[in-house]
Amino acid sequence: MFHTQGALFEDAFGTAEMREVFAEERYIEAFMESEAALARAEARAGLIPEKAAAGITETASLEYLDIDAVEQRVAEIDLFTVAIIETWKDAIGDAGEYIHWGATSQDIADTAMILLIREGFAIVERDLRAVRDELADLAAEHAETPIIGRTHHVHAIPTTFGLKAATWLDEVERGLDRLDELRERLFVIEFFGAVGTLASLGKSGLEVQEYLAEELELGVPRTAWFAARDRLAELTNVFATVASTLAKISRNVLMLGREEIGEVEEHVPEGMIGSSTMPHKRNPVRSERTVGLAAMIRGHAATMNAVTEAYDERDAGLWYVEYGVVPETFLYLSRALRNTTEVLDTLDVYPEAMSSNLNVHGGLVASEAVMMALAETIGRQSAHDIVGEAAMKALDSEDSFADCLRDDKRVTDALADEEIERLTDPTEYTGVADSLVERTIERTRSESEHQ
Repeated sequence: MFHTQGALFEDAFGTAEMREVFAEERYIEAFMESEAALARAEARAGLIPEKAAAGITETASLEYLDIDAVEQRVAEIDLFTVAIIETWKDAIGDAGEYIHWGATSQDIADTAMILLIREGFAIVERDLRAVRDELADLAAEHAETPIIGRTHHVHAIPTTFGLKAATWLDEVERGLDRLDELRERLFVIEFFGAVGTLASLGKSGLEVQEYLAEELELGVPRTAWFAARDRLAELTNVFATVASTLAKISRNVLMLGREEIGEVEEHVPEGMIGSSTMPHKRNPVRSERTVGLAAMIRGHAATMNAVTEAYDERDAGLWYVEYGVVPETFLYLSRALRNTTEVLDTLDVYPEAMSSNLNVHGGLVASEAVMMALAETIGRQSAHDIVGEAAMKALDSEDSFADCLRDDKRVTDALADEEIERLTDPTEYTGVADSLVERTIERTRSESEHQ
């Protein structure tokens, strides 16, 4: 797959660290690690000789596996699990007879995949915490930096850039919560035999399950999940939610970074070329790519939802899909996380542009402040109508909003001139934004202390 492994795009669709986790060699190692753990568990239960378990454990590495021979066997029998087992067995002699004792292929294949998922999961959590920390810093720095609030794509009333960042931060925190809640359901072994009854080992099977889980530091599920793939569906759906959060942050950076808005800007490193034909272009590619990666992750989540509809006790027609979907989902999310961290770490913030945009309508965006003050004397609905008239007059004339208010005796009877001046200053109407920022950051500080 040239988009995840080739020289042209591999760093656009993943990170080197995550590619290493889901490399074929690492999967084979995890497969052998799972088989060795099973052998040790069965030796503890008295089902196979301890010497055989030791031999399997000592040789559970690529050093004892001829990958070319595995590839040849796969071509012949089209079952990668048996190809690995037979090639390994040939290389280690008598101990090899006890590899895979009482197991079925999917027992080991699923458990190996969970081992890789656990490695990748730790990277995702770490990198999402890095995004969280960048957002906490951004929110704290700009807790009181006024910016126009926008609803329905148009100017609303003032807020602060710190509160905008804190809102993103709070969403990231919920993403971390979802990951944490998923852990117990996700990190479990698969070891149930051909159709989930452990018939090959009889009553010893339950003991072996416990020992195997201990060896791999995983949980024991109540029943087989050969045809119950909701765990991986939940994983990809949680990842899709996290990716959507990152995409939302990226879209806001892209929108606020437009030249006609200019409130923030993705920092473009020196030397980057934005266009083959327009020398002036400097494109915010990391934010753009994060939006695209999130879309692909959501697509993979939809695919995983579809492959939960398995037939009978096992259904490889759906199970095999995971070998494409799961690694790519991890790759795409790793890059989206890294992109977002890099963007936030070097984000250029322009408070002057925020102030300019905040005042583009004069004091009009503080109309609610005037209405609420006037309402204390004449009632809310009447105040809404009066302030609305002044606002429309200001929009249709060269007069300021404050002057239009002063021209209305109903206003000046209730509000002093200096009060009108104060109320129509947008920077004075950010409510308790700074307190909301502090409350959100406090959660982040608390979580960081316990990690």
